Amino acid sequence: MPKRLSAVDCVSPAMAQTKKQLFSPFRWGRWLRLALICLLTGEGAGGGGGGPPIGNFNLPSLPTPHGKDGTTTALLAIPHVDWGTILPWLPWIAVGVVLLFALFFLWIYIASVFRFVLFDSVLHDRCTFKGSWTQWEPCGRSYFFWSIVLFLATGLGTGLIIGIPALIAWRAGLLEHPDDHVALLILGGLVFFLILVVFVVAAAVTALFAKDFCVPIMAMEKIGIMDAWRRFVPMLAGEKMAFTGYVLMKIVLTIAAAIIVGIATVLIFLFLLIALAIAGAIIFFGGKAIGLTFNVATISILVVLGGVIFAGLLYVVGLINTPAMVFFQAYTQYFIGSRYPPVGEILFPPPPEPPPPTLDAPPVPEPSIG
Repeated sequence: MPKRLSAVDCVSPAMAQTKKQLFSPFRWGRWLRLALICLLTGEGAGGGGGGPPIGNFNLPSLPTPHGKDGTTTALLAIPHVDWGTILPWLPWIAVGVVLLFALFFLWIYIASVFRFVLFDSVLHDRCTFKGSWTQWEPCGRSYFFWSIVLFLATGLGTGLIIGIPALIAWRAGLLEHPDDHVALLILGGLVFFLILVVFVVAAAVTALFAKDFCVPIMAMEKIGIMDAWRRFVPMLAGEKMAFTGYVLMKIVLTIAAAIIVGIATVLIFLFLLIALAIAGAIIFFGGKAIGLTFNVATISILVVLGGVIFAGLLYVVGLINTPAMVFFQAYTQYFIGSRYPPVGEILFPPPPEPPPPTLDAPPVPEPSIG
């Protein structure tokens, strides 16, 4: 095992690994498969209203419209809903909502599994889908359930941090006459805002450590997420400053990658949109010249064509983000690999042993006669 690398030390070997896997030599097949992984995992390059004055600032009151009968109606009143028209559609609306949630959780599940495919691809400098789902689905399932629990816990915690102070302020009557309690409301708001920031940052760092460090442990030892945490926590406790530096460096690198990838995306998309606009104009005027009109068939063709174009643009986004994805995966692997032997033995193989000395004695020169 080499010496433990700092967050800065890992940048150079990660860049070299990215160049080697994507450009030395350039392999379209590898790039296309990695772009699909990029899309599946999501990896890449992260009012005034009417009321009393508050402090010295008077919020303008909204105008109050008058009804035809002379009564006043609130501007922001809930509009009348014709439930007789909506009720027949409620089952379809419910099915649509359920379908959206199902698709969302399905994508999260697929992303959880392919996160391990990404780890294996970069670590071993290969990218193959054959047998990958069967190999990594148990680890991905464990990571998926943990991610859902973390998501729900984060949402619940955020709701409590926001809701409990608001409920206390409401029950205490502070919201009825806020101009009489400006100092208390501002101070309390700042305190709970800081608590919320700390909570959200802690949740984000927890998710980052699970993705970057628990996933490699799960992949190398074929264990669940909780067992991976038990192995990682002592490592974290022994090098708090090193992992803090990793988080800070990851933020800096993410910002830099986002700028570079963002510029490349804008330039490429401008070119593609101009090409699509020219192609669209040719199709439109060509269709008009031969007498095509908008009907069910042509509209259906346009919808399908639009879906294909949208999917193609998404894939282009994956292609653009692939180098950043490989870099960050390699960066994480070099950092954890210098601390976790199963990964380190692959990244830093020992030098080959020298050949054993020969047992044959060298020939003894014959004495010369003379």
